[in-house]
Amino acid sequence: MADPAAIAARIRQWAHQGPQGPMTLELYPTLKCNLDCRFCDTTERHQPRQDELPLQRHLDLVGEAAEMGVERVFILGGGEPLVARDLTPAIMQRVKDLGMEGVLTTNGTILPPSLLTQLIESGWDEIHVSIDGATAEVHDDLRGQAGAFRKSVHNLCRLRVARERAQQSTPRLAIHTVLTKLNFRQLPELVELAHALGCFRLDVDGLIAYRPEQKALELDPLEREELVQVARIALARAESLGLATTLAHYTQQALPKRGQAAPAAGPEPGLKGAPCLKAWHYLVVQADGKTSPCCVLAGEGESIADQPLEQLWRESPFLESVRQGMEAGQPLKRCQECSPNILAHERVIRSHL
Repeated sequence: MADPAAIAARIRQWAHQGPQGPMTLELYPTLKCNLDCRFCDTTERHQPRQDELPLQRHLDLVGEAAEMGVERVFILGGGEPLVARDLTPAIMQRVKDLGMEGVLTTNGTILPPSLLTQLIESGWDEIHVSIDGATAEVHDDLRGQAGAFRKSVHNLCRLRVARERAQQSTPRLAIHTVLTKLNFRQLPELVELAHALGCFRLDVDGLIAYRPEQKALELDPLEREELVQVARIALARAESLGLATTLAHYTQQALPKRGQAAPAAGPEPGLKGAPCLKAWHYLVVQADGKTSPCCVLAGEGESIADQPLEQLWRESPFLESVRQGMEAGQPLKRCQECSPNILAHERVIRSHL
């Protein structure tokens, strides 16, 4: 994650120099996907079809972001970003041409040779691959496609080999896992898998359940108690291997399920007590151009399609309402769905203010 102290330093400038640009721009090139994940809520199959921003607008956005001081562009999806085979690689190249850090989140099943070469030659920084089981049986069941595990693991191996042949430290590789009742017992094995594939990090996140098929994947109370012990075993092994993880959040008995508790405000008033500071340093642009300060609120703000990035960042009524609410210690109701991983990072940023 981005440096909390650097983010806090830029946020402090708002008080003396007026609005500062975001540190991170998160782009969703498409909502289309080649998998059919049982727990997913953001692919096109769950939302009305929409007009996606054209390539030129994406390239212009990246350029505007660089001019505003954005340091990091995070490309993920809603769908699978690499389904947009002509769009996403061009956006990624623009990011690196402008000297920004680039992070891609992908399901890992699509990696044509031309993109593999581009990733190495451009010095792409990080690739996060979604792996939701330590075995093909579990992963493919959750991802809705036989053979998905084999493709993702194979492509992670290709990335690692290409990186080593080029004698480079990038792209750094990470695995992202969504916890369900089908995979939580495999956390120790996922640690071993991440290490074996040359990953520097394993991110584990909670499930957000809206629909019946998602709720069927939630851990029951006994499984949540068991998770604490499994997470402790996995964390101890990760630490012995030097693998960074978010497992510590799941070693606590009292961790609430996502969607049940609003982010807590700090003890001080104003920004120093804001439950979340994303609206001052982060901007998400959905595939149709609608904006938000985070993935949880994706698409709720105004569109960037026909206005400059700087104008939206400074004048957006939605962003301003989020900022005012956070300063007052009153996050939006949907903020209850936020990941403990994100909230922990925001607390660290707040500690630097």
